[in-house]
Amino acid sequence: MNQTISDMGSQEKVIRELVEEKGKVFEKFGLTPMQGRIVAYFTICDTPDRTFDELVKYFKASKSSVSSSLNFLLQNKIIDYRTFSAKRKRYFYITDSFFRIYFEKVLENVRELKEYAFKTVSMRSPEHPEVSEKILKWIGNANMFQDAIEKTLAEIRKEAL
Repeated sequence: MNQTISDMGSQEKVIRELVEEKGKVFEKFGLTPMQGRIVAYFTICDTPDRTFDELVKYFKASKSSVSSSLNFLLQNKIIDYRTFSAKRKRYFYITDSFFRIYFEKVLENVRELKEYAFKTVSMRSPEHPEVSEKILKWIGNANMFQDAIEKTLAEIRKEAL
């Protein structure tokens, strides 16, 4: 089945809208708008890898913006790259470690919150135990959440081997 230029243009528009929409979802995970859109782009586009120049052209963004976003995503192992012997370019692609990395950060935040809550309870006077009881309940819930995340991470790590 042949696609008309009009069909290809509307397909491109749909893909751009999806990249924008899904990029905003990735922002909720702590990525910048450009980082989120790059991750979204890799999850949406058919081709598994893209060069730096292709990304700059697609996003119509400055080279420095794309470069700093790629560097962050590389450092955090959300993307990686490969090279081909006949070509001098790096081909970037998404890895399967995004959620593992995200869950590790969530776990770190839960641990920090629990530490803060313990310090808060230890500093409170015994005159109003109802607030301390609520904080201790939060800690109990955080413990359950932490256990679930740790089990999930263990499974993810096992799958990666």
